[in-house]
Amino acid sequence: MIYQWNLPKKTDDKKIVEISQSYQLHPIIASILYNRQIRTTQEIQKYFDTDLESLYDPFLFSQMGTAVDRIIKALKDGENILIYGDYDVDGVTAVSILYDGLFRMGGKVSFFIPNRFVEGYGVSEKGIQKAKARDVSLIITVDCGITALKEVDYAREQGMDVIICDHHEPAGSLPDAVAILDPKVKGCSYPYKELAGCGVAFKLLQAITERLGFNKDFAYQYLDLVAVGTAADIVQLLDENRILVKHGLAMLNSNPRPGVFALLENCGLLGRELSVNTIVFILAPRLNAVGRISSAKKAVHLLTTQSLQQGKNIARILEKENRARKDIDVETFEEAKALIRDRIDLDTKRVIVLAKENWHPGVIGIVASRLMEKFHRPTVLISIQDGVGKGSARSTPNFDIYSAFQKLDHHLLTYGGHRFAAGLTIEPERIEEFDAAINLLAEGKFEMKDLIPKLDIDAIINFDQFNAGFFSGLKTMAPFGPGNMRPVFATYNLLTYGPITVVGNNHLKLKCKQGDVVIDAIGYNLGSHADEMRKPHRQLNCAYVLDETYWNGQTTIQMRIKDFEVF
Repeated sequence: MIYQWNLPKKTDDKKIVEISQSYQLHPIIASILYNRQIRTTQEIQKYFDTDLESLYDPFLFSQMGTAVDRIIKALKDGENILIYGDYDVDGVTAVSILYDGLFRMGGKVSFFIPNRFVEGYGVSEKGIQKAKARDVSLIITVDCGITALKEVDYAREQGMDVIICDHHEPAGSLPDAVAILDPKVKGCSYPYKELAGCGVAFKLLQAITERLGFNKDFAYQYLDLVAVGTAADIVQLLDENRILVKHGLAMLNSNPRPGVFALLENCGLLGRELSVNTIVFILAPRLNAVGRISSAKKAVHLLTTQSLQQGKNIARILEKENRARKDIDVETFEEAKALIRDRIDLDTKRVIVLAKENWHPGVIGIVASRLMEKFHRPTVLISIQDGVGKGSARSTPNFDIYSAFQKLDHHLLTYGGHRFAAGLTIEPERIEEFDAAINLLAEGKFEMKDLIPKLDIDAIINFDQFNAGFFSGLKTMAPFGPGNMRPVFATYNLLTYGPITVVGNNHLKLKCKQGDVVIDAIGYNLGSHADEMRKPHRQLNCAYVLDETYWNGQTTIQMRIKDFEVF
């Protein structure tokens, strides 16, 4: 077993029956909701209510009215408007939503996404100078800007107003902007705090649409982009995010825009039902690749083009750059593992901090995430270039990496991010003391035993409990993601059935049998355990999620094994 299994708590059987009967749910699905603290009539109705009419009023952002008034003035007066974004998928989709939306409203609008190798992350003086050169009078930042105090002051000195649309945590004082739309700002009256950057951008467009008297569908046409950005940013998929992503996925599946159609065609996904997993593991890496390797502008052009041929041309570029990104990923990952093996005592280190000259800054976030998953602890990777360390951090649920950076800001030049992912810049000579400080801080937050990876089991189930009602109920729980993860099931005393093979990149493929029921199974990166499973008269206890797979036009159920025990 790789994980320590956390088995589901005993439920209130009477309450499970009540939920099951009231909402026509399979008892297993009802028990999962109960254990996820979705129990009362109000909680259950809110969970299943994914109607667009249930979206919150965008004017609940306390400064939304001010922002909308300023933008409408710019539209009416023919001012040059600049959408200033970030180069990740959340930023790219946020830029695309406002850039295309305001353009269709008749606005004189352009966009700017910084090159991570030239201007770096976020709002910068170099970026503002480029806005000035375009004779811009209004800058709207998306997925960035909440910590840009000096830069906003500089923009005002240059005669430009700034509206900030962000979802990151502020770092103390707020910029002196015309309006700030960020649900995480202290005192913000917006009821849902976990919107992605593209979600905040959508709420702004929704508010402008309403104020101008446009049909609601004008804003809703961008829900597909909201779904892509929200899923890719790994934010909570509850409440309003759940509504946005559900409807956005429906659009992606029924009528993808030309650029997305081209991307799906290039990935061999046309005709297959897209899910959050499809976005996270297939679409997002390709959209991210151009921002990591060259320029994220290509991704915006892909998402806003009306030409299928142009979409196909850009999609081919994204595919090529994603392959290049993968090669750099592998090389950096192997180098990082070697450094850990040679320099770090994993028996005592709670946080991994690694630094190296000229690691590619576009991939250190991905590699930090892979190292965190492999070694089950927070990881900070720093690339030293031109005398400055630029780092990306990924963290586990028991350690708030952004809060840690706040406490250790005296070691850093700059930082930003949120609980699970953050970035920093640091003077190279201070990396060693920062390493010691963050590990000392972590000692007070969690024990070494807490680094044993845990797997929450939602339900213990037998194969004979699977029926149409069960699978129908499971589908109603989608879309799955943080805060609403795909349920993990445990089934005991399974037999393997037929051949056990290793396919692809070390993936285990087999069939599992219990009684008369046989189900296909795959275990990603578990191919090294094939011989163990092939021994005769062995039984398995499996922890897994259930996926639908598509092959030759047929849909089948497949176990995706997350962990197992052979006995």
